[in-house]
Amino acid sequence: MIYQRVKCPTTLRLIRKWLRAPIQINGKLHRRRKGVPQGSPISPLLSNILLDLLDKELERRNLKYVRYADDFSIYTKSKKEARKVGNEIYLFLKEKLRLPINREKSGIRRPSNFEMLGHAFVPTYQKGVKGGLSEKK
Repeated sequence: MIYQRVKCPTTLRLIRKWLRAPIQINGKLHRRRKGVPQGSPISPLLSNILLDLLDKELERRNLKYVRYADDFSIYTKSKKEARKVGNEIYLFLKEKLRLPINREKSGIRRPSNFEMLGHAFVPTYQKGVKGGLSEKK
């Protein structure tokens, strides 16, 4: 997929070298079998290339969402719709993009009680204001 999206040979060569670089475990270099090490600086770049297809799928379905690299939230109007969309997107990621999903980090939550990228949001209550959210510090 990267080769389909990225046309610059120099960039492709750099990505290939980065992905094939050995990893150090207990002071010894080991050949990498697959994937990108967690926390690698190239991870957000590759996430954006790959998950551009997810963006297009969510837009095609006319869903509201927020995504930053491989973190994303999708917003629906009801719990029933959230379950349906959640299952469909899970299958899209698994079957179309062949991505493993971390079930512990993934889930269906109320939009007023969630954390994304280190920021938590909580409901605010002001007289005459309905449905406001503020960042929890």
